[in-house]
Amino acid sequence: MLRTLSARDTVPGVIRGRSVRLLLDDGELARDEAARLMGLVLSPGTPPADAAAWIEGFVGGGAGSGLLLVHDERLLGLVDAWLTGVPAEAFTDVLPLLRRTFSEYETGVRRTLGELVRRGPGAQGGTAAAGLPGFAPGLDTARADAVLPVVRLLLGPDGGGEWMRCVRG
Repeated sequence: MLRTLSARDTVPGVIRGRSVRLLLDDGELARDEAARLMGLVLSPGTPPADAAAWIEGFVGGGAGSGLLLVHDERLLGLVDAWLTGVPAEAFTDVLPLLRRTFSEYETGVRRTLGELVRRGPGAQGGTAAAGLPGFAPGLDTARADAVLPVVRLLLGPDGGGEWMRCVRG
């Protein structure tokens, strides 16, 4: 049923986008196929309002929804390329819908998406660089050093030794 909904042009974009997302989340659709479908919907031939509604259905929906874009650079790139290509006269029409969609994301997700878009595709330090998705290939010592005072505060003066002894029994 979801495949049928996602393939029909007469179905509203928000429903088609949500159908594709549900199929992807359930493992019924490969990421490559989801990216292909997104690419078709975000092509210049699709009216911007319909494409924006599809995006709302695909990546909208509240908590955790934006993480898909954080961890899949290809999907984020498709959204970014489409957004930068929306004609100025249509941009003001789709802006409220996009603002509503992306404002549902947690602050950290929005910040990460902004950093990824600013860096561009495949840039060093991006989440899709090498290794596991969502992890940089190496240790970022500046960020690690920044959290050390908080870790020390949480673990206490003995470095968590007392806590570890309690946990281990």
